[in-house]
Amino acid sequence: MEFSEFTLKIIFLFIPGIISYMIIDKLISHKEPKIFHILINSLILGFICYSFYYVLIQLINVLSKTNFECLFFNALLYEYTEINFSEIAIVTALSIPIGFLFAFLINNKILFRTANFLKVTKKFGDVDVWSYIMNSKNVEWIVVRDIENDLMYEGWVEAFSDSTETDELFLSDVIVFENSTGKELYKTPGLYLPKKRENLIMEFPSLKFSEYIKRPNN
Repeated sequence: MEFSEFTLKIIFLFIPGIISYMIIDKLISHKEPKIFHILINSLILGFICYSFYYVLIQLINVLSKTNFECLFFNALLYEYTEINFSEIAIVTALSIPIGFLFAFLINNKILFRTANFLKVTKKFGDVDVWSYIMNSKNVEWIVVRDIENDLMYEGWVEAFSDSTETDELFLSDVIVFENSTGKELYKTPGLYLPKKRENLIMEFPSLKFSEYIKRPNN
């Protein structure tokens, strides 16, 4: 199968983008992406990597009065411009910190925080409410009620599965009760709970009540 020169240039553009995408994919929680989205995001990240390289080159030229060139965009625009493999290697190295940077921005919800501040949206930026709750800094000590098995667990959240994986929850310093009577059954340093989340009721005693809540008089 033969590839045109332009197709090969696009493939080389994908290399830094794919590396950035793979880093982001491993470091954030998200739904299973479609192939189309992977290709588009890799292409966009590739352009971002080369654009960052272009800005860096221009900055070096201004500061050191040199005349370095970013040749890749010329290679895309002009048919007979050769591919500079040294430049591709440099941009591929830059794609690693760029991947970390985007993962940081996504995990810290910088876009959504800015949009919330500007009142553009009320979306919270997590895949679903499960991720929103479990990623909250205020959620540590929780109560999990397994109504089906008449059990209740109190413990600290140590780890939880992403929304795209099997439902899993790991608690530490756990006290197990009979849910219907509140009778303490036993204690354990750690408990792994591989149970579908829709079959569990979770309470969060560590959260504070809103100041607007109206409590009945005793």
